[in-house]
Amino acid sequence: MRGTGREAGFTLVDTIVGVAILGIGVTTVVGGMATSITVSARGRAAAEAQIAVRSYAELVATATYVDCATSYSTPFTAPGGYTATQAVSYWDSATSTFGATCGTDSGLQRITLTVASDDGRASEVQPVAKRRRPAGET
Repeated sequence: MRGTGREAGFTLVDTIVGVAILGIGVTTVVGGMATSITVSARGRAAAEAQIAVRSYAELVATATYVDCATSYSTPFTAPGGYTATQAVSYWDSATSTFGATCGTDSGLQRITLTVASDDGRASEVQPVAKRRRPAGET
């Protein structure tokens, strides 16, 4: 016996369309979560690098001035997964600029400190100015 009228229920096409829409929605949510996790990790790495470079700068700033120094030794150790570097440039009063070579030390140096994550996600740079204290000044 044949049924009369249309039978109630979903067709195969209805089910496939529903599953496709649901799949697109889930994919979008998962993609958004992955992006959020990546951005959060980069932000955390940048914050850690910023904290480290500021600590490094404080130690370099309190170090004793050294004429024509190529670097300043400090008790700073970069956090795990980060590398710390410094570059010293010297004030040239004849050209009123900082240069990479030290002819006659005029008493002013710029130390550029960099703390970068080993994976390349974050890098922070902090310049520090050091001046030679005049005799008798403490």
